[in-house]
Amino acid sequence: MSAGWWALLLASLLLFLALGDAPERTLFWDAFFDAGHLPLFGLVALAILGLLRAGSAPADHPRTWWLAFVLTVTLGALTEILQVFQPNRDVSIEDFLRDVAGAGAFLLMAAAVGFRKPACGPVRTAAGRATAAVVSGLLLVAASAHLATTVALYVERSQAFPTLFALDGSWWERRLIDANASVLTPRTRPLHQEMPFDEPLARLDLKPGTFPGLAFNEPYPDWSRSRSLAFTIVSDLEAALPLTIRVHDAAHDQRTEDRFNRSLVINPGVNRVVIPLDEVRHAPDRREMDMRRIRGIILFGYRLTKPTHVYVSAIRLVD
Repeated sequence: MSAGWWALLLASLLLFLALGDAPERTLFWDAFFDAGHLPLFGLVALAILGLLRAGSAPADHPRTWWLAFVLTVTLGALTEILQVFQPNRDVSIEDFLRDVAGAGAFLLMAAAVGFRKPACGPVRTAAGRATAAVVSGLLLVAASAHLATTVALYVERSQAFPTLFALDGSWWERRLIDANASVLTPRTRPLHQEMPFDEPLARLDLKPGTFPGLAFNEPYPDWSRSRSLAFTIVSDLEAALPLTIRVHDAAHDQRTEDRFNRSLVINPGVNRVVIPLDEVRHAPDRREMDMRRIRGIILFGYRLTKPTHVYVSAIRLVD
């Protein structure tokens, strides 16, 4: 390839880096675009190497390959710094490390297989090429681990359906549950209270605050074939405790009127909560909620002045 083609490839890659964005803010799309730093900066490194070799730089000298790596890493650092000035983007050390891994992996692989022809490159021996290929593979695997675990999370979530959250402390649920001024302790039951069922419970400790509670992010999204959302809250308190449950979809515009909200009164003892999904569907004031793209459930208290607690069962969809 001529220098012009390498320059065109490099410009196209940088344009995609500047303008490309995930279609939706979900764990999968964030992980997918994060993993995209690997091939993107790997190709950037090869494009820079091609430009150097098309110029006056000695094609087979290790210094040329190291220069391509350093220039790519520098470019990766600059792109992260520039994101300070871009809306909806943040500087990410993890993304920079993926840039470094992608550049290193692609250059090592190019050295292992030969760039343009097998005998052309800084690595000439079979042992050296094998080592370069192994290191390249390890870099790619390590830098792709986040995407792999995210895909595994979605698989586990699908297998648990119609249970949305078992609250059992499983690794994938821990990634989807955010605690705000609260602590969730799985597999904990009231000590001195008879239970009419053997279902596992999780203790939810709520600290004083404006909105202490739990955000259940990205539950299984398609609720269209179910009729109700159901769970149980057990209280060993002496007085009733007011809580609120909220459900929103992907199109939620952050207005209170654009989501489902229901006040709950948790009385001492066992409280079974069953919410018809038709009520959730018709909750937004200007539209119907998209029951195929549910994005969050939040259970919270309001303006608590002292610590309190309840016990929560698994959250499920019911036909």
